[in-house]
Amino acid sequence: MPRVVLLALDGFPNRAIRPDLTPRMWALAAAGGRAQEGGITDLPSSTDPGFCSLLTGCYPRTHGVRTTSWRYARLPDWVGVETPRVPTLFDACSRRDMRTAAVVGDDRGLLATGSASIRWPPDGAIPAGTALDAHGYPANRAVLPRLLDALQADDVDFVFGHFNESDTVGHDFGPESDAARECYAATDRVVGEVLDALQDRWPQTIVIIVSDHDMQPRDASAPVDVMAAGDGLWDAYIPDGGAALVHLRPGADAQQAGAALQRVDGVQTWLVGDTALLIAGAKPGRIFKAPRYSSGGFHGAPATARTVALVG
Repeated sequence: MPRVVLLALDGFPNRAIRPDLTPRMWALAAAGGRAQEGGITDLPSSTDPGFCSLLTGCYPRTHGVRTTSWRYARLPDWVGVETPRVPTLFDACSRRDMRTAAVVGDDRGLLATGSASIRWPPDGAIPAGTALDAHGYPANRAVLPRLLDALQADDVDFVFGHFNESDTVGHDFGPESDAARECYAATDRVVGEVLDALQDRWPQTIVIIVSDHDMQPRDASAPVDVMAAGDGLWDAYIPDGGAALVHLRPGADAQQAGAALQRVDGVQTWLVGDTALLIAGAKPGRIFKAPRYSSGGFHGAPATARTVALVG
């Protein structure tokens, strides 16, 4: 049975996969395969819904994780759930007596890795002394040796590795900044070290590299405020960057509410999320009104739904 290594690059743009900037990933895709235009994630194009879909094989409507805003506050029940309500790939492997490993640059416990046989950070708690990025997540270089250790285990059939720094730098400086491009190149070098470590079992290994969302910079427009409109059809919303989860009032017609959402300045599209839930997507460069904003790039919108998707 081949070993599967799934590498997840948080906030990494598909357009950054190119020979001059990310030569190791470009070469891997050339020898294997790549979705040239990238994959497409659901709205909100955000970390937790995206990676929960990846690690459960289900759409957000099924696994229940609708937003990354759980990281910042307790949310009402209509928003969905904080962790998947369906089995994960790790659960499926465990039922078949397959050992798994999850090594992630994230301590928030929301990446659906709890059933992995080997897990780092252990129990979701970052060990003291671990190098952290500007947002307090384990730095790529701190994750790498733990991932390499997991890859040395001959009895592990599925390895999930997650690197976070491209998301942090994109949020702080913007996805097209010099800092972001330097981070993309550095991430490619880290991926290269992982690929080098796999060479002794390369014929028996499948490598998949993905991201959860793209990034975009804000324009100078005011944030989109859906509560300033709506004709009383909705009563609350949860912002997630360029997307918003909108709660309908009892008895409100979803199609009528969607048409009203479409008329809100800055809204590009909408879809029905559940019985009383609509999901709005903002136009490029627009962000929904929220308590706080990133200083650089953001995601959530249709414009950031393209993801890395390559295999070797």
